[in-house]
Amino acid sequence: MAHWLETSVLPAALAACLLLLVLWPTKHSGGRLLQRWGVPRPEPAQVTEAVRYLRQRRVLYVALFLLFPSVAGAVDSGDSPAGVVILVPLLVAMLVAEAIATLRPVSGVRTASLDRRTWRDLVPRWAVRTTVGGAVVTAVLAVAGASWLTLGYVLACLLLVCGLIALAVRRPAVDDEAVDAALRTRTARVAVGIGFGWLVTALSIAFGQFQDRWFPQDPLWYEPGDNVLTIARVAVIVAALVCWHWVAVPSRQWPATRP
Repeated sequence: MAHWLETSVLPAALAACLLLLVLWPTKHSGGRLLQRWGVPRPEPAQVTEAVRYLRQRRVLYVALFLLFPSVAGAVDSGDSPAGVVILVPLLVAMLVAEAIATLRPVSGVRTASLDRRTWRDLVPRWAVRTTVGGAVVTAVLAVAGASWLTLGYVLACLLLVCGLIALAVRRPAVDDEAVDAALRTRTARVAVGIGFGWLVTALSIAFGQFQDRWFPQDPLWYEPGDNVLTIARVAVIVAALVCWHWVAVPSRQWPATRP
């Protein structure tokens, strides 16, 4: 028991404390979030709502980040995408927080827009098309390479991202229209950005297994071919980073309210 506490519980507890200390939201981080997503001069009540939004997600993320490696190690066959240990807890934490926000009744007088929202109000069409296209390509390579675990990761990614967007659309409105729109948009677009990273890691694994199955290594062509594949993978990663930045990191104050 003492050995288990020393090697398992204590390191996890220390890591949780350190992560929470680093990620714990403050009034400054809450105000900065609102400014980046379309509330130029947030009031104290608005900042409080943003801090609550961040705190719920970051506490869940820390808990899932520490729990997920143990769960994954029990079911993983060893060929999972490298980034999944980080990306899965992020998306699941966001999903749980949005589900709680959807089920929790909102008190006070709502002043949010009564117009019916759709995913088009939160996520650009190009981001959705890119996600679907990347998922289709990865799934085809996974099936061709008999990479069934990677196919499962792709399906899980789509379900989580689509679920988050749906919850961001349907969650009850908070009593401030600008804050409500900013938090909805931030949730949906960050989820899509994380989905880009997840798909890139899955695509890399699927392509490698496809190559191993259909194009085994041949000393006569593999070395130049390997260079080409390396360049292609780097290009895909760079493209994914650019897409992530466009969709999840606004370069200017984002319009929080609908036109």
